[in-house]
Parts: sequence; structure tokens; C-alpha cells
Amino acid sequence: MKICFTGDLFLGGDLLNKSCSNLISSDLFTQADARVVNLEQSISDSNLIENKCTLYTGTGALKQLEELKITAVNLAHNHIQDKGLAGIKETIDNLESVGISHFGAGDGIDEASLPYWLNDEIAILGYCEYDKLYLKQIEVAGTKKPGVNPLRLEKIKADLDLLPEGKSAILYFHWGMEHVWLPPPDDITLVKKILEDSRVLTVIGMHSHRVQGVVRHAGKTAYMCLGNFLFPNFYISPPVQIAYPSEEEASKVKYTTRQYHQVFDLTYKKWRWVNRVSLILGFCTETKKLSTEFVMQCDNSPCIKKLQGISLLFIEIWFWTLSYIYKLPMPLYKVVWKLHSFEVRKIWRIQIMWFYFKQLGIRFFARKVFSYVGKKEEE
Repeated sequence: MKICFTGDLFLGGDLLNKSCSNLISSDLFTQADARVVNLEQSISDSNLIENKCTLYTGTGALKQLEELKITAVNLAHNHIQDKGLAGIKETIDNLESVGISHFGAGDGIDEASLPYWLNDEIAILGYCEYDKLYLKQIEVAGTKKPGVNPLRLEKIKADLDLLPEGKSAILYFHWGMEHVWLPPPDDITLVKKILEDSRVLTVIGMHSHRVQGVVRHAGKTAYMCLGNFLFPNFYISPPVQIAYPSEEEASKVKYTTRQYHQVFDLTYKKWRWVNRVSLILGFCTETKKLSTEFVMQCDNSPCIKKLQGISLLFIEIWFWTLSYIYKLPMPLYKVVWKLHSFEVRKIWRIQIMWFYFKQLGIRFFARKVFSYVGKKEEE
């Protein structure tokens, strides 16, 4: 049996209620017997919208999932609660109504911890990191509270202990920092401990919105992040919530950003090149061997094509370079990671400030400067 695993899938934005029948050009995806994705959204027709960065669609996404022939979805992520706690259960009910399996979140911790079985021998378990400076606003499932399965070593071990003897698991992780190439040092340490467990076949990571490298340990491979699989461009309304404007409203939008941040006017968000490249995994349940394929989402339309030519060569070299960096002694890796994450955040802030200058003009900067000077004088 051939299984296809992908990174983040979002069915809103420019793809809202549109056909998905012929969007994917990937041998690993189209020739698979089953397809497992990270569904980076909630599916709910509720009018409730949480006061946070949001990603959601109505139930029209169910037809699209069927068109893509998705078998199962990971729900352990930071957007499953974007329609409130009730939206978690509604998302699950909607998926079950069309026969799409799920894992990683539930109406309580028992359901969130349930594995999805690929066959009689191999299960998939989903987990979401929480309580981090870079990954907040996560609803962790409780005894009677909807939420995600928490990513903690002791929880993973406990879930693995519940598997029947002789069974194995593939782990889906939503973790790490967004828009960086290097995973936090703690994640590399954690994944090595997990790979040492004989019941774990591989670890598949999400969340950074770009392809990261692999960690090889104990004869196994962990894919730290597969990147965005199918994640259309979309509109952001102030402060930073997904929006679905009318055609007339959309035609009047003046601003486009390549980042994901707070805005002060309706803004069109487009992904950068690095955010449109993703890695698809193929897995054979008989041989337990993994295969890979790099694909890329088009810039102006939500369609996926195989990466080829110079672009493919570049990303392959970069992918294996990252994987080599992960092998550095941990004290040295921590230094490299701190420098890299600091530089990324600095560049990110500069780009966002430039966008604010274009959107709000010099008055915005004047207010910021006066506010900063006033605080210094008070100190």
C-alpha cells in the first residue's frame, strides 16, 4: 500500500469553494492509495471568529477534500480552534460526515490521543507544541475540553504504550518557529530521543511554512518540516484575520504583502518562493521505505507542480546542507540557531515596517518615534 504524506493544506483564500480536481501534478500524490495531510484550518459554518490570526472555511471545503481524495487529516495545529472550542467538534463532525478520518485533536484528550490506523500494523499519531514564545494560543485537550494532543515526550511515550504489542507508529508534529530554516535545538534533541523508540518509524513535522532538513538518528529519519503543500494566497483584514471580501471590495485593495502580520487596511497576502516549495513523502507499508518529491505552488494560482531544473537542484542542495547543519555538536548548533533566528526576525521586522510605511505613511513612524522617546524619558 502506497501512502502520501504532505505538509500544510488550506482550502480557503483564492481556493474558496473552487474545484480541486486537477490542481496537483505529483506522482507521489496522484499514484498513492491513501493521502494524509496537515489540514491547517477549521471547517465550520459558525459566525464566531476568534480574536487571533485565523484560518478557516465553511463546509464547502469538504467537497474539495473529496476531490483531492484525502484519506485522513492531522488536526493537531494552532488553527483548529479558530472557530472556538465548539468549532473543533464541528470540524470533526464535518469530516466524519464525508468519511474523512482525523487524528491529533478531539472533543477531549481521549479522542485527541486516538491513532489513525493505516493498516493493521501501522498507526499515525498527531501532536501540537504549545506554551512557547513562538507557538502560542494553543487549546490543549482536557478530560472534557476540546483541543489538541499536546507535544510532550511523556505524552508520546504514554500513547505509544497504548499501541498493541508489535505495532508501529508514524508521528505528525506541529512545532518549531515560523519562517526559519533551523529548528530550535530542543526539537532536535527531542526528535532523537523519539527516534530511539523501536515503535516509531518516522517523524513528520509542520508549521514553519518552509521545507527544513532531516535529522537521521538510530537508523531512522525525521522530516523536521514539509512546508506548505497547497496554501493559496488570501486576504487579511485588520488586525490579522483571514477575510473573504466581495469581488468589488477585492478590486479596491491597494496593498499586497509577502509576510503574515498585522495590517491596518484590507491586504492581499501572497507567499514568497521559499514558502511555496514543499516536500511530499511517499511511504510503502510493506517495505516501510520512504521516498520524496519536491513540488511548488504557483505564485498567482493555487496549483501544484513538480519542481524541476535549476530550482530543483538548488532546493536539493539547500535541503541536504540544512540536514548537515543539524549534525553540528549541540553547543555549536545553539549558537548558529540563535544567530539565524535573530537575523530572520530582524529582516522580517524591517520588511514589515517598510510595508507599514507604505500603508500608513510617515505619520505612523512619527507616532512610533514620539511614543518611544516618551517612554525613554519616563524611565
